[in-house]
Amino acid sequence: MVIRLHTLITSQKRYIQIDSQPHHIIGLLNKIMHLQSMYFCEVANIYGAYYEDEQDGTITFYQAKKLENSNPGIWTYLVYTCPSGEEKVFRDSSINTDINLINNLLTGQKLAQLTFNINEYLKYKGNESKYLDIQLPDDWNSEAGRAIANILVEELQAFKSLPIFLEGAGKEYMQAVLNGFIQAAQQILKINGTVNDFEAAQYDVLQKTQIEDTANLILAYNDYRLWQSALPSKSKAVEYAFNTALSLICRMR
Repeated sequence: MVIRLHTLITSQKRYIQIDSQPHHIIGLLNKIMHLQSMYFCEVANIYGAYYEDEQDGTITFYQAKKLENSNPGIWTYLVYTCPSGEEKVFRDSSINTDINLINNLLTGQKLAQLTFNINEYLKYKGNESKYLDIQLPDDWNSEAGRAIANILVEELQAFKSLPIFLEGAGKEYMQAVLNGFIQAAQQILKINGTVNDFEAAQYDVLQKTQIEDTANLILAYNDYRLWQSALPSKSKAVEYAFNTALSLICRMR
């Protein structure tokens, strides 16, 4: 059976309406901007669009106010395959479908992206979007928590800026260090410690982390440009890895 859902005609699918998440709205905005550039028109002249997210199995629709009796809004649905004849749309009238989410982005505002733990926060910060205002988890929203989170972001950015930490031993070192830093930070925040306590704990984590394979990988690159781009660094972990590699060179001599 064929059903019509907003601007889409489909069959053998079931749609369950859910809250639109920031990444749905941003994906939809990118689609609208693509249509705008393709048709050389204003956003106000685009009356409908949809964005499919294969990762979470959703589809998000945009419908502008074109006529007096139109129903403008933004709707997101989980999509499931079903046998022919069992197609259905499950709507939820309690969900906010306000079109202003798109309008706000077009005027330069950002969407608040809540995070439930520090790993999720770092994931978003590592792929930061100009459309998102990424919020720290509640248990990190203190003076010390914010300062420590900024240090963790700097460490992550330093790692991701260097190819050596995106493969093999370098990647394993990065993951081990970040996990160690996060664990130390959580323990410090639990006892109302300070950012100075965390910076001291960073050195303890580094000294306990396996580093030889990473240092040898740095030497194997044999490229002075790698050293130039890596140092100096705000990252204690990057400095530690390259200083260890330098120590190996001195021992060889």
